[in-house]
Amino acid sequence: MGDESPGTLPAAVTKAYDALLWLMGHVGKFPRSHRFVLGDRIESRMLAVLESLVLAAYSREKREHLHRANTDVQVLRLLVRAGKDLGFTSLKQYEFISGELVELGRQIGGWTKAQAR
Repeated sequence: MGDESPGTLPAAVTKAYDALLWLMGHVGKFPRSHRFVLGDRIESRMLAVLESLVLAAYSREKREHLHRANTDVQVLRLLVRAGKDLGFTSLKQYEFISGELVELGRQIGGWTKAQAR
């Protein structure tokens, strides 16, 4: 994961970007009363994940950025679950995005372990 050629971003960055696009399209459909609280938090947290991963890709000290991204993914999973429990996300949508976030967490974990070597 950390041995990409110059100009190639790690798979976790691509996964985070794709999840961001999906989430931004999805939370825009939340009820107005929750779009600017829960929806904004979900979008902001996903943007923070993407930013941390890009910083890790271009930084010598990757571990801090990867740790922050991983923590943000865990919080994001709970925020998305709240959206499902409040009825703003169908079970099918929740299963899709939670699976994407689990996979993103695995990729970040693999990248972190590769840095430890």
